[in-house]
Amino acid sequence: MSAQQEMNPLALLGGVFDPLHQGHVAVAEAALELPGVEEVRWIPCKEPPHEKDSTHAPAEVRLAMAQLFCQEVEQFTCDDIEFERDGPSWTIDTVRTLSEQNPGRPLLWLIGSDNVRLIGRWKEAEELWNLAIPVVAHRPGSGTVLRREHLPFLEGERWRLVNSWSLPEVSQDISSTRLRSLLAAGKDVGDSIPLAVLEALESGGWYQQPAP
Repeated sequence: MSAQQEMNPLALLGGVFDPLHQGHVAVAEAALELPGVEEVRWIPCKEPPHEKDSTHAPAEVRLAMAQLFCQEVEQFTCDDIEFERDGPSWTIDTVRTLSEQNPGRPLLWLIGSDNVRLIGRWKEAEELWNLAIPVVAHRPGSGTVLRREHLPFLEGERWRLVNSWSLPEVSQDISSTRLRSLLAAGKDVGDSIPLAVLEALESGGWYQQPAP
C-alpha cells in the first residue's frame, strides 16, 4: 500500500452478520463510492454487548462467512480484530485499536439509519465519534437523518466534518430475522444472500432449525 493509500479514508462495516446478506453488501458497495475510499473493512462482531443482539450462528461461523465473501471482492477485507479480545465487542475498543494502527487516517464507521437516534448513547460515545466518523446508510423509505442533536458533545468543527459525509441511498432493505425464518422453513433466499455464503450456510446446516 502506498503512502497516499494509507491516508485515504478507511470504511469500516461492523456487524453481527447473522447471516451476512445483500443488505450488508449494498452498504459496503455504496461506501466505495465515497471520495477516496478504496477499501471497506468488514468487522464481524464476536460477542454483541447487548442481550437483545444474541446470535444464532457461532461467532467463528459468522467470521468464516465474512472472510469467505470478502475473498470475492478486491476492495473488501475482513478483520478479526474483535476475536482477539475477550468479553463484549464494544465499538469503542475496536476503533481505538484501529486509530492507533492508522494514525491520521480518517476512519468511517458505516451504520444503518435505524441506529442514528442511539449513536450518542453508545459506550464512550464522545471519544468514539471523535476518533471515527459515523456515516449513515439510508434505507428505502427511511426519513431518519443524522442531526446535531444526536451528537451534541461534538465540537463545531468536528460536527461539520461528520456532517459532510453521507452514503447514497441503499436500495436493499433486508431483515436478518426474516432471512433466518425463511432459511429454517427451507424457502429460497438466493436473491438475499451471496451465493458463496449461502452454499456454506447450507452445507453447514446453519439456520435450518427455527430459532428458539
